[in-house]
This record gives sequence, structure tokens and C-alpha cells, in this order.
Amino acid sequence: EGKYSDKFENMFASYVNNKHTSLVNSCTSALTLAYHLSDLKKDDEIITTPMTCMATNEPAHNTGAKLVFADIDPSTGNIDPESVKKLITKRTKAVVGVHWAGEPFDIDGIKNVVKESGQDIKIVEDAAHALGAQYKGKPIGSHSDYVCFSFQAIKHLTTVDGGAICCNNKEDDKRIKKLRWFGLDRKYKGSKWTQDIAESGYKFHMNNVNAAIGIEQMKYIDNIISSHIKNGLYYDQMINNTKIIKLKRNKNASSSFWIYTILTEDRDKLQKYLRKNGIASDVVHVRNDKYSVFKNSKSDCLKGADYFCERMLNIPVGWWLSDAQKEHIVRVINEY
Repeated sequence: EGKYSDKFENMFASYVNNKHTSLVNSCTSALTLAYHLSDLKKDDEIITTPMTCMATNEPAHNTGAKLVFADIDPSTGNIDPESVKKLITKRTKAVVGVHWAGEPFDIDGIKNVVKESGQDIKIVEDAAHALGAQYKGKPIGSHSDYVCFSFQAIKHLTTVDGGAICCNNKEDDKRIKKLRWFGLDRKYKGSKWTQDIAESGYKFHMNNVNAAIGIEQMKYIDNIISSHIKNGLYYDQMINNTKIIKLKRNKNASSSFWIYTILTEDRDKLQKYLRKNGIASDVVHVRNDKYSVFKNSKSDCLKGADYFCERMLNIPVGWWLSDAQKEHIVRVINEY
């Protein structure tokens, strides 16, 4: 840490409009801290989505807590509040949702379910896809107990690798800033090594080199994200093939369009057709409940996830696309 990490931390906190923001060395580290602060222990339960990168769920699994997979809304790819409601037990400590493709999940729906339970259940947002997205007119970053961002190589903003965690109160923020560096306060006046360590921490801080890259990236972030959004909205408007299903948009939110997801009945056929026409495509993530490591959390009742995962495909939407390339993608898909 140093002057560059301090500067970047302040810049990013301002960007997401949350002063309780801490830089870390990856989104996985941010999620690990969120689960630590949620007090997850062996035999506790955390309700989560299967439709995500393994980095969302492995840190929770490593606490010893039981993962309980909720279903997703197949029209969005996001966690379904009604499914979460059915899964809450006295052991539930946290609910984690992912803003799939940059489209915010129903945060209010999850909050209402948690409130109705009458329990102290933390809400964690994995916002790895969602930098620049908004929910009810506010940037993603301050709606829930903990919000975790990724600055990994292919995200909207990259520091080569890195991340950030936002929380909603001063005490959690102070605790996170200690936990990310062995439980010590880097701002301590005097020799930092003479401090007492009251809570065992991690080596999760962001270094000055990655932060310097982040500072430079901030010069371009508005243009990068606005380009993704412009491209995504163009697809929303122009793709009109009945064989292609576009994701449903939340009227209370705006997507950052990190990726652009479409659904189709024969994914392999469409992917071969796109490849033949010079268009890359991929599934990006595999549903986590199929991994052997989560065998104790398997469920046979995730019909939304079944539908979504059999049909989901992602097409190029990034800032690098030219108008001609976007038009080509739309034309090819509409002629499929």
C-alpha cells in the first residue's frame, strides 16, 4: 500500500458514491472478507446463486458453511427472491446475489425476503459484472451490507488483478481495512508492528503498482462503460429474431452490459453459425451446483437454472466494437 493505493481508493469510492470502500487484491478476497464479516461458520447456511463464477461460492464453502443454491429467474439469470424465501432457515447467515452480465438483481426483493424472516441475515452483492450499473438511480456499491467488485484483466476497469469491497457503516469499514492486512492498521501512528492484533486477518491489500494502473484506468472508465451500455442497448433494440430471446430488463435498474446474454433453443447450432460468420461467443460461466466440490449442496429443483443454462450464450458487446461490427452481429443473428 502507499500513496497510489490511497489515491485510487478515494477515486473509486467517489465513483461508486460510497466512502466506506476498501481496495483489495481480488474480488475473491473481497468476497472472503464479506463472508468473514457475515460471521459464517461450520453448519451455518448461506443462500447463493449457482449461475456465477466459482469465485463467488468457493470462499463461502471454505468457511465450513453449507451452500444452499437458490433458483434463478430464467429471464434475467439473476437470483430469484421467491426461491430464496423458501430456503431461509434458522441457520441462514447470508444471501449472496450476482448481478448477471451487469444487470442488477432484484435487491429490494431480497431485502424484503430477509426482513420478513425476522433474522439477522447479511446481503452480499457480487458486483464483478456490474461496475457502472445502477439500481433505483444509485450506482451499484451502497445498496447492501457488502458489495464486491472485480478489477481482473477482462473487467470494465482493470488493475491487472484487484478488487474492492464496499460496506454500509463505519465500523465494518474500519474492520475491513485491518483485516485486509493481517489485522493491523496501516495508518497507525508510530511503529505499526507494535499494535495488538485483536482479530486474525489476511494479506488481501492492493499494492501501489496495481493501484497506479487503476488510477490511469479511471481516466477512461466513463467512456468504456458508456460504450458497453450503448452497444447493449443497440442489441436490445435491433435484435428481433424470434429464435433469439433477449434478457428481461429491470425497470428499476440499468445494466452495465459487461457481457450480452441471449437465449436460444439450440446453442451449439447458433454458436457454430456465429463462428462461421466471424463472431465469437461463449457461455462465460458454468453453473456451480454441478461441481463435485459442492456435492453436498446439490438440488434437483432449479428449473430456472436448468432452462437458462441450456440456452445461454454471450456475444461481443465491448467498447472495442465498431459500428460496422455491431451491425454485422445484428444482421447475422437476425438472419439465423
